[in-house]
Amino acid sequence: MASREDILERIKNSKPEGIKLPNISTEVFDENLDLLKEFTKKVEVVGGTIYNTVSNEDVIKQTKGLFPETKVNFSVLKGTEFFNTVSLETIKRPHELEDLDILVLESDLGVAENGAIWLSDAQIPMRVLPFITKHLVLVLDKSAVTLFTSSLSKN
Repeated sequence: MASREDILERIKNSKPEGIKLPNISTEVFDENLDLLKEFTKKVEVVGGTIYNTVSNEDVIKQTKGLFPETKVNFSVLKGTEFFNTVSLETIKRPHELEDLDILVLESDLGVAENGAIWLSDAQIPMRVLPFITKHLVLVLDKSAVTLFTSSLSKN
């Protein structure tokens, strides 16, 4: 047991001294990009499509136009309860939603460099939903598209 303690003590005592992080201005990364164009390009590269809408009702209208034959739909958007054909409050197991045709979620952050759309747990009513739905519609305000480096500098 003493050798174990000796080893742990030597490890504890042999930690290198910390190095101060360099101060790098994020302005050096500014490429003067059109964020929406860059974001759209990245989303399309991975097979996604960007649609411009003016309201939550417009999102649902366009979604119904793209997928008219769906039966099991759910939207978290305010004012679109008429679109929902399932109530998540009645679901006891996520497997009951294996036939989910369309899920509409809303995000607060899109990253132009890679076309990523970030969702927090609070924005997803049931964690499994984005993975089991046949069609995932993510709604993002244009002003929420940012460069990752600029979002880091705000913290």
